[in-house]
Amino acid sequence: MNWGENLLDVPGFYIEEQTLRVIQDYMFSGFHILLSGNPGCGKTEFGQVWAKAYGLPYHKVNSGAIRSPRDWFGRWEFREGKGTIFVPSKFIEMIEQPGLIIIDEINRTTPDNHNPIMNILDGNREVYVEELNRMVHVHEKTLFLATRNIGRQHTGTFHLDHALEDRFQEIRLLLPPESAIIDLLQKRYPINTEDARQIAAITRKLNDMYEEELLSKTMGLRPALAAAALLARGNTLKTALTYSFVNRYSHEGGTDSEQTSVIQAIQGVVGYRVLT
Repeated sequence: MNWGENLLDVPGFYIEEQTLRVIQDYMFSGFHILLSGNPGCGKTEFGQVWAKAYGLPYHKVNSGAIRSPRDWFGRWEFREGKGTIFVPSKFIEMIEQPGLIIIDEINRTTPDNHNPIMNILDGNREVYVEELNRMVHVHEKTLFLATRNIGRQHTGTFHLDHALEDRFQEIRLLLPPESAIIDLLQKRYPINTEDARQIAAITRKLNDMYEEELLSKTMGLRPALAAAALLARGNTLKTALTYSFVNRYSHEGGTDSEQTSVIQAIQGVVGYRVLT
């Protein structure tokens, strides 16, 4: 594809058409994207499959592994015969060439650790790296896409500094509609339409229960994919639903537990006795 030409869809991934266009129009206009949403809605996967579809190299930064401001740029290592040398990070290599930088779960490192990338993400698009004794310039065709999980269950996250947040255009990804989940499951795994429909309906039901604060956490598409994988390997529907959905929730509280609520929700979709 030509640089700046929008994809009309992303193969193997569901995203609403207008949302996809807005993301691309922003990025190709020089804006950075922050994808937010509940776990399992495809925030990180989107960047990877989009870059592959577009033919762009990409690099994913695990923000949770950034423990100090200098971790963005590299680390000091002892090498036999050379002593202690500075080894530049893949991040430094990638920002100097065309491609997509995915800053995954950007709110899983403390705000002070974001300071070194402030100038990279603003109009300067450069940073001085003392260990390299030079200025590192961001390539004009380097794109930035960050992700962050939102929701009351994320206790290991931090608030983003306003100055950093202001450097991004935030787009929230939502769980796909039931028909799209069915399609995604059947494209990845050889399961029948009725099983795919039931798994999709359960996924949507549990997501709705979370939004109504009837459950403490939501799982997005991950349990649906896991259940489809078990079915495709010959497991029963009961086994697939139990291990992929039910066991993710606490059984504390007995008949008043979240696990009981999930079992009841599943039985309402697939039949009362399927998990008994």
